[in-house]
Amino acid sequence: MCVHCASADRPREPTRTRVSEAVSEPPALPRRALRVRVYADADHRAQVLHWERAFAASLQRASEAVREPLRVTFELESARPWDRRGSEGALEPVVDALEALDAGEDVDLVVGLVSAPSAFSESQHELGFARVLGRHCVLRGISATVPTEARRHLEVSALLHEWAHTLGALHVREVRGWMSAKYGAAWTGFDARTIALLDAGLRHLPRARVELESQRAWARELRTVLEGMLGPAWEGPERDFLLAWTERVLAASVVLGPEGTPRSLTPEERQRLAEVIALEKAGRPELAAEALEPLALRHPHDERVQLLACYLAVHLTPALDTTRARCERATARFPSEPSLRMNVALLHLHAGRFDAAQDSLLAARRNLETRTDAEPSLWADLAGLFLRAHGLTWAEEAAARAPGLAASATVLEQAARIRRQVALPARPDANTGTPTAPASEHPVEPSHEGALVREVFDIEALLHAGSSGPARERITTLARLYPESPSVALVQCELHLLKGRLAPARIACERVLAAREDAVQAHLLLGVLATNTRAHARARAHLERVIALEPSRTEAWHLLAREYRGTKKLGPLKVRYREQFARDLP
Repeated sequence: MCVHCASADRPREPTRTRVSEAVSEPPALPRRALRVRVYADADHRAQVLHWERAFAASLQRASEAVREPLRVTFELESARPWDRRGSEGALEPVVDALEALDAGEDVDLVVGLVSAPSAFSESQHELGFARVLGRHCVLRGISATVPTEARRHLEVSALLHEWAHTLGALHVREVRGWMSAKYGAAWTGFDARTIALLDAGLRHLPRARVELESQRAWARELRTVLEGMLGPAWEGPERDFLLAWTERVLAASVVLGPEGTPRSLTPEERQRLAEVIALEKAGRPELAAEALEPLALRHPHDERVQLLACYLAVHLTPALDTTRARCERATARFPSEPSLRMNVALLHLHAGRFDAAQDSLLAARRNLETRTDAEPSLWADLAGLFLRAHGLTWAEEAAARAPGLAASATVLEQAARIRRQVALPARPDANTGTPTAPASEHPVEPSHEGALVREVFDIEALLHAGSSGPARERITTLARLYPESPSVALVQCELHLLKGRLAPARIACERVLAAREDAVQAHLLLGVLATNTRAHARARAHLERVIALEPSRTEAWHLLAREYRGTKKLGPLKVRYREQFARDLP
């Protein structure tokens, strides 16, 4: 072998660039650009002048080599200096250091460039090293004494060899090509079976690194290709490792890393995680998030680390796109973890994406229902989030799974209050299955409750702001959707009253009370109407009912004080007000 005589322009053998007839050809992949981030250590930068430009040119030549057989090209995302020295000896620890530096989750490949070897070796392991089924590889520089064309061929060969390892390609014996264990100046191209294997990876990545079903699909296709790799050219521990990896993936309930298991924390990292948790519990979430970030980048497949990273990001920076991306990646990796789905739902709630929040909360509920050991506090947390999304029935059902907790009691109390406010039917009693108050003949589906409640609140806000035109249009739309709903009758009553149409207002509000006698807003509106028409007995009855249902409604106290002015009932009312609010009635 004469490395000085190699030619980068040597024609390829046809079998290197297309799948042979013995391999079933899957549908052609769409053309795709793979994003590459490169780091050069101090020694490499000292040896290679304009190293960024040199690597970009090498990447372009590699793109030309795989553009047709694999329909991919490489795109340089960024070139960065690497604050390290020394790469003599094995390259695997250097790959470990590169992974610790940059998890590379936003790119397809992370390359580390280190110094040229003191003496050239034909062994590919001396030229570079890759994390099989990962996204990191390290390449040695090529001595400047090697002629330009020979160096270019060698750089492309080493780069494509290591990149192919990250997609699962294994060394091929008895075949002269890029996946030979030894470099050859005249060798170029991938053999047909390797192309089929690379196609499998390109078909499912990058999603297969973070989504369980996508990873399983990749494992199934990879296994099919591997099972067809029979004969001495393929046999050995590399093929056995890949087959074992596919078995572990297909049996796993979480996304696995390159080694087939989630990467474990070192003792020092476990200590750091404990310190992060202590900081969060001490009320110092900013410091906790800062201390956790290196662990989160280094261990994308550690469930506890990613759950905590998502939680801290949600509570510190809920509006950032990076927070949402982080939590959704974690949810894809750990789809059975309810806390992650609840955190994603909280992000949606912050942004007003109520439908998306509802979907996440229902997924979290399914996760909890499959767990026999779910903490009651998780059910209470879920109930609180359902309440924020105005899914009242689901909030009440979740709270019922955590009886005795103060948080659950609060949810049940608030849900009942909202039902009274918007005149939704009362939920059935958990023990008897019968409604706790007269139910509407046209109940609202739990999946529609949130939208209905929010629309009623929005319409009332428009009416209070004097925007009766937009409110009327939205009431008309709501009435088409829920023609028999007392909630619609409630906002119709309020609109009529605002416009001075007293008779229609009375009819609409009385219709509400026929469905829900404890609809507090309907009582208040009828109290206002009766006060304005000097129907004092009726006004007092409705206003007293408001106070009995919700003593905090100060407007009802003030209206009732006007009704009782000049009567013996005003004094007792003032006493009741002072007991309720610890101040005198104005």
